[in-house]
Amino acid sequence: MKKLPYKVEKSIMQEETSFLKKLCACVWHLEIELAEFEERWNKVMVEYHLKEHEWLGYMYKIRNKWIPEYFRDVFLGGIMCTTSRSESENNFFCSFINPHVSLVEFYLRYEAAIDAQRHTQGQNDNDSKHKYPECKTPLGIEKHASHLYTNSVFYEFQYEVEMACFSCGVDELKKKNGLEVAKVIEGNRIRTFDVVFNPTNYETTCSCKLFYRQGIPCRHMIWVWKEKRFETIPEQYMLHRWTTMALKKPIFDLGGNLLEQYANLIDKKKLLNCLWSEIHTCVSLAESNDDDIQVLVINLQGIRKDLEAKRIARNNETIGSANNKGQDIELLIGASEPTEIIVKLPKISKNKGTGVYVSNVETSKEKGAEIDVSNVETRGRRSKRLKGEKEKAVEQNQKKKRSCRGCGKLSNHNIRNCANKV
Repeated sequence: MKKLPYKVEKSIMQEETSFLKKLCACVWHLEIELAEFEERWNKVMVEYHLKEHEWLGYMYKIRNKWIPEYFRDVFLGGIMCTTSRSESENNFFCSFINPHVSLVEFYLRYEAAIDAQRHTQGQNDNDSKHKYPECKTPLGIEKHASHLYTNSVFYEFQYEVEMACFSCGVDELKKKNGLEVAKVIEGNRIRTFDVVFNPTNYETTCSCKLFYRQGIPCRHMIWVWKEKRFETIPEQYMLHRWTTMALKKPIFDLGGNLLEQYANLIDKKKLLNCLWSEIHTCVSLAESNDDDIQVLVINLQGIRKDLEAKRIARNNETIGSANNKGQDIELLIGASEPTEIIVKLPKISKNKGTGVYVSNVETSKEKGAEIDVSNVETRGRRSKRLKGEKEKAVEQNQKKKRSCRGCGKLSNHNIRNCANKV
């Protein structure tokens, strides 16, 4: 195949790069509306003469399944694509295992990897509960978020607070049907964002729809709250899954009727989670002082002894109920449990691959000895088992061979029983 001239090849590459940039700006833009996306897509297809392209036409037909503009208001926090999830897991486990480990070693290394994940999770939980990150603004909203959000989520929220303070402003403010509508501008961007605020219930919506997509209030909503001098984030915009107390509330994806049936189970789960949280908190508070640790240990030992006494009492009650059950069975069958057991289990006979067990008494009688039977041990002696020709040949072949002086060969015989001696 003839190679194209350099200038022609460079021009084609530049055109492809330009097409890719325009297509990505049209597809992966999370702030444009559907009508604007349709307009941009058609403009790109007309510019590069791709209106009749079969594959692009098919992708446009299923645009509601892969274009982000069609699910901007769908919550996607915590959702990861399958390739990213598998690559992340592979990258993590490859630092612990390799293709040459045995099955047992793989199991041990897998357990070590899981323990490392749990250790990291516990360390992050402890940091989020007992270490408050530094605030960059004097806003009460940021301080409130530092006490409720986990550290990783707080840093994302803090960036939105920074942008709200230093990059956002209002271009127009008006009231409509009891609602306040603010047109927020951001830095040097041409696009503006409409924020609708309800002063009665503090409901706030923004046209960028970041909160609906990620569960974190956007910079435009924060700017409106800042102007309203809010000291805390409205409760409906504080997602429980991003807070440090998320593990205390069990999550069941069940319907209303089923959820009522599991009400007691949920209450028990909450109590257990609260118990573990209190234990970890007490340990964290006492770990820096030896006296506090000793007092905590003594108190826990006292609680443990009380719980053991209660368990023993419950077990005794259970045994009493079991005895009552035995009496009920005796009444049912019309007989009582015997005090003396006459029928006993037979003795275990080991006869696998051996001959008959011969007692010491029988062996001694065969030899003509007089023995006091009352003092004879009941243990048996195994009789000698007969070996077959094949087994004898195998044992003979396994013996070390030596040189015979009769025939001069390496064999298992000597000159006395040599059949071919010279």
